[in-house]
Amino acid sequence: MPTPEKIALLSDIHGNSPALRAVLDDVARQDCARVFVLGDIINGVDPHECMELLRSIGDVTCILGNAESGLLTPDLDLFPTHRESMYADLVRLFGWYRAHLTQVDLEWLRQLPATWRWDGAYLVHDSPADRVLVEETCPPEIDGKYREFIYHGKGIKPNLSDAEFAEIFAWMRSQHLSKMFCAHTHLPFYRRDGDRVICNVGSVGIPLDGDPRPSWVLLDEMESKITIRRIDYAVDDYLAMIDQTTDYPDFSQPNFQRAYKKMLQTGVHWKAHLE
Repeated sequence: MPTPEKIALLSDIHGNSPALRAVLDDVARQDCARVFVLGDIINGVDPHECMELLRSIGDVTCILGNAESGLLTPDLDLFPTHRESMYADLVRLFGWYRAHLTQVDLEWLRQLPATWRWDGAYLVHDSPADRVLVEETCPPEIDGKYREFIYHGKGIKPNLSDAEFAEIFAWMRSQHLSKMFCAHTHLPFYRRDGDRVICNVGSVGIPLDGDPRPSWVLLDEMESKITIRRIDYAVDDYLAMIDQTTDYPDFSQPNFQRAYKKMLQTGVHWKAHLE
């Protein structure tokens, strides 16, 4: 049996290097032996520095988020509907990320798995159902290599119905899993069913539960205890970085940059701040 340890789980960094730096400092203070990152590292204005920070720590295991999967999709310029507004914006955005990452960054991302099993735990960016559905939602006329690009799962939120949670716990029992850690929704919570637990670790870079402080999860294996930690960070430093990133594609949309900054300050989705 492995020796019980303190484990850090975090996700949805969204290119917010000041928030990630503060979280990693807190992780170090808690003396965590391992760090798991559940994806969406790159989708923000400072993707390279976030990757550098993750590679600088010791025992870290990362999985793909939908942002990394989209970035790594080949031949996006040949995607059949790439000129449609939504897809054209995404293609442009992924091009920006690619231009701001190094070849080392891209090679590092290419070796990341989509999910991870570890010591009775299942780690996934969105949800097990989303991982199944992504294989089923690609229209037959679209090449399968675009599955991840066109699919965006709903993830696991705290307001799922009892029946939906029961279905997930039943799947966990069938897979002999005691823990599931997920992210994607930016809403940290955990829910227990007997000796099983589902935990959404929330978001480092863009919390959306009304608390703008980054969240991460501390798993104390010795005490079988899960703690959702919230910490302060230098949000003004990231707001300044946003102001200085004049070529970020999303910020060309009217009022979006202002709404994005308000989201970081309030922990409320940017759509609530659009005029």
